[in-house]
Amino acid sequence: MPSSSTRRILPSDIKVTPWKNGGGVTREIATGAAPCPGRDWGWRFSIADVERDGPFSIFPETDRVIAVIDGGGMDLHRPDGLVTALEPFQAVRISGDDPLFGRLRGGPVRDLNIMTLRDHFDASLDIWQGPRAAALETGNLDCLLIHNLNGGCVLRAGGGETHVLAPAETLVHEGRDVFDIHLAEDARSAVIRIKRRKIM
Repeated sequence: MPSSSTRRILPSDIKVTPWKNGGGVTREIATGAAPCPGRDWGWRFSIADVERDGPFSIFPETDRVIAVIDGGGMDLHRPDGLVTALEPFQAVRISGDDPLFGRLRGGPVRDLNIMTLRDHFDASLDIWQGPRAAALETGNLDCLLIHNLNGGCVLRAGGGETHVLAPAETLVHEGRDVFDIHLAEDARSAVIRIKRRKIM
């Protein structure tokens, strides 16, 4: 039977990396193993503080899901004139291949970023608002990440183990299991599911 693992990531565990262009910083929270040579990761979950307008980095063959979690939002401009709006707490899917320029609406923002190698993984991101209770099942090749934004978040695994996440803490589970998730009335959490694609 395939093994499973669960780990908890605290804010103190996360390294803050300033951008080379000085426009912000990135906090890399978790990554998944690279499925092929020449890659540092197969998937990556991070939080970025965007302090000023500027170009987005290009990530070839990569899909991205982004959600603004603090600030007034941001607009992503393409060279062809198409604009993608990033509204607070709304997940948006974009291609890492596209040359994008981010324009802040009313000051700095903080956003969640999930990146996956397109041919190997697929990711979804939902922002849950409490009060809410739900059960989530993961498969053998799945990864579930719960990042608590604010309020009380309690997770109970199928084996009986309970995890209480404080704000800014993240639970990462890889492998098969069932999780009961309970959010308090004032709580908000990001629920991220990453699935491995079947390569034919």
